[in-house]
Amino acid sequence: MAEHSTLATEVVEKLGGTDNIAEFENCMTRLRVIVKDPTKVNREALGKIKGVMRVVGTDSEPQIVVGPGVADTVSSEVKNMAGIKYSEQKDHSMMKKQSAKGILNFFSQVFVPLIPVFAGSGLIFGIMKIFTLIFNMTGFALFDPATSQFMFALNVLASTFFTYLNIAVAMQAAKVMGGNPYLGLVAGGIIINLGSLAGTDMGIFGLKFTNGRGGTLAALAAGALIAWLEIRIKKHTPDALKIHMPSLLAIIITGLVTLYVLQPIGGLITDGVTSAFLWMIDTIGFLAYGIIAFGFLPLVMTGMHQGLNPIHTSLIESLGYTLLYSCCSMAGGGQVGSSLALMAKYKNNKGLKRAIIGGLPAGILGIGEPLIFGVSLPLGRVFFEACAGAFFGGCVLGLFSGQGAVTLNVSGILGTLVNTNPLAYILAYAVSVGAGFIITYIGGADKEALDDFEATTAD
Repeated sequence: MAEHSTLATEVVEKLGGTDNIAEFENCMTRLRVIVKDPTKVNREALGKIKGVMRVVGTDSEPQIVVGPGVADTVSSEVKNMAGIKYSEQKDHSMMKKQSAKGILNFFSQVFVPLIPVFAGSGLIFGIMKIFTLIFNMTGFALFDPATSQFMFALNVLASTFFTYLNIAVAMQAAKVMGGNPYLGLVAGGIIINLGSLAGTDMGIFGLKFTNGRGGTLAALAAGALIAWLEIRIKKHTPDALKIHMPSLLAIIITGLVTLYVLQPIGGLITDGVTSAFLWMIDTIGFLAYGIIAFGFLPLVMTGMHQGLNPIHTSLIESLGYTLLYSCCSMAGGGQVGSSLALMAKYKNNKGLKRAIIGGLPAGILGIGEPLIFGVSLPLGRVFFEACAGAFFGGCVLGLFSGQGAVTLNVSGILGTLVNTNPLAYILAYAVSVGAGFIITYIGGADKEALDDFEATTAD
């Protein structure tokens, strides 16, 4: 679209031009940049560009909030500009930083492209629930989950991605590392299909070879390892052997390491994480859900929520659902409630109203970053008032055992469709919205922050 092309051009211009961009990538809602010279960035002008909700991050690593869908489209426009270097190129300087930030960036780049597939496939499960409810009420044979060919077909459509999730993760991990994604396919395929090895003794620690053992954690590691090996072996291989030797050695080494190291260790980690969450719930009960819900917005703010994706998928693989993800969804409800309270309490603040209207639809659908970076975080204590609203919603959710999300990245009001207990979820979500509204309406925001908000937002 023309407006997205214009937005991309204006953003790059205010960042100091293509020559000033050292590295570029995007997540669902933000353009994430590393610049060479922070003094060339016109941060105030960036914030006033039509389509930009907010500018966050540091001077050297600004992040431009443009909203869901827009971020991906504008990112594609920027990446097509001459002179732009972005993270999917093979130098992968961010991956070379052996730090928590580098690891989280890696998680982000692996899982963010999978988000639309998680959401689309997961919503099919939600649609099937609606059809099943219609069958139970009307007896309409087309929607009979036990006999209908149509419902069987929908189940195939919904479950295929999750069946091959480990392959998808390993392929994307290999791609992010700069390797051949089809070698990642091999690495992920080993995890889900051990052939005649499945069920046999490994000969160490009494362990058995098990299909799917280690889940997405093992797939993530295997995909990264096979790409890392391929690149390094290729550097030391004569030209005549470069077609055969790098792949041959990478498959053999990664395959054996995956079978004897990554799968057992990944299995221990996933079992441990599952047991830890269940222990916490058994120990402090519903309060555990409230604590998790309260802490999720700070994780999103720092980008650390990407580190939860392997845990979510591991819980789905071991329990059939992730109670952690449904709990985290309450954070979005708290923030929606806070935003509604701000609109009611400060209705004459046009800048604030504009920012809320821009981010609220996404927030209701479970994408919280526009409201985090565009509204609650700039207003200081409002951010924690939203977290407090999430706490109450999480506590209510914790009163219902056996509930959880059967997929990722379907939250907000849509999370009702993918929860094992839809009524529990919608009740808890309503409580998080209501609590966020009441707490924020009573607590309010700092006047100085509100004045700054109005002053720095273009009319």
